[in-house]
Amino acid sequence: MKRLLILSAVLMVALSGCDTDLFNSGCREIGDSGYSLCRNDNGSTVFYLEPNHQEPSGGGVLDGTVQSIGWDDKVIVASRQSTFRGDPDGLMVVDIASKKVDGPIDPSLVAKMHPTIKLSKAPDAWSGLR
Repeated sequence: MKRLLILSAVLMVALSGCDTDLFNSGCREIGDSGYSLCRNDNGSTVFYLEPNHQEPSGGGVLDGTVQSIGWDDKVIVASRQSTFRGDPDGLMVVDIASKKVDGPIDPSLVAKMHPTIKLSKAPDAWSGLR
């Protein structure tokens, strides 16, 4: 019993010094979409869209940071700033069923195709998710 207690204490100290988020606490699931909005605080705070239960990959499925985001049960719409500055910024649409990512797409076309989706700034959306 004493060994188990000592081992537990050693593990707690060792793991608390790791620079790894073992429980992916910076990510919050977006409903039943299979995706999470992940916050990265290395330097300035940025947000990525990632598949659930995966470590943030430095660009996510949108190959860029999420500036604003909204969703329904069929799609996720996000305004992204591309990671690679040669790629255009803009609205990206993720089809939840097929996992297909399209974009950037003209905002007027997105508004016509998905009129019920309202975008929220990424920090506000992340705060609203649990």
